[in-house]
Amino acid sequence: MFSLGLNENIAEITVNPKTKRVTKIIFHQKHLRFKCQRCAVFCCKLGGPKLTEKDVDYIEQAGYRLEEFLEPVSTNEFKGSPIMCGRLKSKEDGSCVFLSFDVEKNVYECSIYEVKPALCRLYPFDFERMDSNFFMLKLIPCCKGLCKRDGELVNKSFVNKKFNVILDLTTRKTKNLPRESNVHEKRRREVFGS
Repeated sequence: MFSLGLNENIAEITVNPKTKRVTKIIFHQKHLRFKCQRCAVFCCKLGGPKLTEKDVDYIEQAGYRLEEFLEPVSTNEFKGSPIMCGRLKSKEDGSCVFLSFDVEKNVYECSIYEVKPALCRLYPFDFERMDSNFFMLKLIPCCKGLCKRDGELVNKSFVNKKFNVILDLTTRKTKNLPRESNVHEKRRREVFGS
């Protein structure tokens, strides 16, 4: 597997428990840059990501029906992860159902880029909660977009932007949709049965 020999721990992040804002960042990796290469090798070609209820709401609001994109999963698959409610479907070749290749531009494209799921917005980064107000920013070192000279510098601004994706998982509100906590479970039963 492709690896850059990078330490997977990028930065330690301290968060104010009341405001949920980053108050301190200690970087373990300096001068790291990232720019998506639109190769889809280690992300989109390996199937669709897990989805939050808010991800599902946004994709539906973009005009897609549940049966077009939501993979039915057992209720036990996300036990212990109340935020996740399903996953994006995969094509026969294993790639994400929303991934397409633009032959003219010679790049892969996401047809739901504007409403792409939270895990897609974070990739190739992830946050590991160490305690209630302390997180570790980690990376998936096999991504080909890491260490690109023309990439965005992984600095305080970058970390704040990525951390806001995590905050968004718990605070993002959607419009015109019921606020019932089990609305997606009801919809899944209607679409997929059982």
